[in-house]
Amino acid sequence: MAELGCAQEYRAIIHWRGGSRPFTSPQVSALTSVKWNRTVNDTSEGTITIAKGAAGRECCGLLGQIEPYVHELSLYRDSELVWQGPVTRTVENRTTFTVEAKDVTEWLARCVNTTLLRYLSTNPADPMHGGPVQEIAETIIRLNLETTGFSSGPDWPVMLDYIVRDDDTVDTFFEKDGSDNVSVWIVPILQILDDELVTRGLEYTTVGRSLILGRPQTTDDPAQARLTLEHFAGDVQITRDGANAATLVWVTNQNDQEIAGTQFGVSGVISPYYGRLDTLIRTQAEGLTAYDLWQIARASYNGRNPVPTSLSIPEGSSLAASAPVSMRQLVPGVRMDVVATDMCNDLSQPYRLSDVDVEWGSTGEQVGVSLVPIGDPFTGDPP
Repeated sequence: MAELGCAQEYRAIIHWRGGSRPFTSPQVSALTSVKWNRTVNDTSEGTITIAKGAAGRECCGLLGQIEPYVHELSLYRDSELVWQGPVTRTVENRTTFTVEAKDVTEWLARCVNTTLLRYLSTNPADPMHGGPVQEIAETIIRLNLETTGFSSGPDWPVMLDYIVRDDDTVDTFFEKDGSDNVSVWIVPILQILDDELVTRGLEYTTVGRSLILGRPQTTDDPAQARLTLEHFAGDVQITRDGANAATLVWVTNQNDQEIAGTQFGVSGVISPYYGRLDTLIRTQAEGLTAYDLWQIARASYNGRNPVPTSLSIPEGSSLAASAPVSMRQLVPGVRMDVVATDMCNDLSQPYRLSDVDVEWGSTGEQVGVSLVPIGDPFTGDPP
């Protein structure tokens, strides 16, 4: 059985862009603090703090040559690569040197889209055909990173070989090409993922150098672990919040000034338990069809019924070393089941892992997690 265990040490290596050619590595004894996280549909961060006195003069000289976006920070938990991404900032004072970095999605935040976004074809031979939203996301990333007209070479951040997909069963047809059907949307690639594809069911995260383009897990997916209160060191916090609950999710492109000629999409169930509990989402995006709006509603419905009950670990608490899950399995988005029978909220239910927050220093390692409700498999039909 897998077990989280205790990290014996953390190592930090500064690589050249691409994450494979080392530039420098401070001694383990010089690392006074290591912080990193994993998250879903957002960019995670990694930070190391180095004691200059313990690092030595030669290492200190190399630290001073670290260049944001030229170098990357790689973090190893014992021998396992757990986090990697471009350095974004360094901060030095008289006694310490701090390196701050973001995960590899930062490269997508700093690369502007130069390709036409028109994924309407039903021909599989067309490289820009409609299909699973995860496939469309990979195609957008690939077409941009392979373009050499604005970069020093194809795939300059070395990302394409590290994309992992878990495709949805529903096809997406998506365009953002203006009224003339030939305009390029000039925004960062990451904004396209966030604004257009996450709303259609994409879920992305990173583990090490891998960019995972996935889908929201449901109760049909296998659990990576079954946790009890004994697997948490310190307190836990259980929150049942009706603000995000819904039996029906409505999405419309109406606005307050104009309601003629607009459309809507709806997803959910009629519930005798709640009666009726609606959530309305307005979008100002242009060119959306009823199918597009239904897809947005479908993606947003996940985890809203029943009333979501979340579980988090407050600051100062962490997963116990005996927790039956390895660091490799702590991937944001995966299903994890929790049994908490000693609480007023008598829990025994599946969750989705939303965040992993890790700190390592003189007192050892603390691994915090946040869990959010998981949805049932969707059974409704599109309009």
